Amino acid sequence: MSWIVFIFLVLYGGVRTTLWLRGQLRYLLLRRELPGPPGPLALPAHLPQGLQRLVELSHGTRTSLVDALRSISTVLITDPDVPLGCVRDGRYRVAILTAWSATLQCMRSLDALDESDRLRLESVGCEVDRFRAAVVRLGPSVSVAKRARPLDPFDVPSVRSARGAVEAVLHELERLEGRLGVSPHDPYRA
Repeated sequence: MSWIVFIFLVLYGGVRTTLWLRGQLRYLLLRRELPGPPGPLALPAHLPQGLQRLVELSHGTRTSLVDALRSISTVLITDPDVPLGCVRDGRYRVAILTAWSATLQCMRSLDALDESDRLRLESVGCEVDRFRAAVVRLGPSVSVAKRARPLDPFDVPSVRSARGAVEAVLHELERLEGRLGVSPHDPYRA
């Protein structure tokens, strides 16, 4: 082996090790800022059974989405390829596909509601169309992740866009749970 090739390999290894160490140190500093899991579910007693199941499923979906969001954020912090403009960590693909399957399950549950439950949702200000738009925003990132081969690079702006789409779906689920968690007889209901 030539000395020039050996020197380039040592330099490449040094750069990769430095970037990996940088990511680990950044993770130690930023890990407290990552989103935490949602608190325990306090199921509202005033809801009909169909909406209670929806709230339970929404809470489970939120838990999955927060886990996915933590994984994506961790990858953006620790992956040594991020300063070079791409992400190769397999956790990103797993997180985005997990978020997609949990979101689709919640979407199916919303579509399966009967007419009275849909009217109840609309009366408290929960538009299914807003949730559907957030899910559609997540779709392109999922299709790219599905088609990608192992160790294919994802550019950092698209990973950040995927994180924003997961945050949008999470926000809509929080909004849905918050609106359904308020009793219709609550004097402070907005």
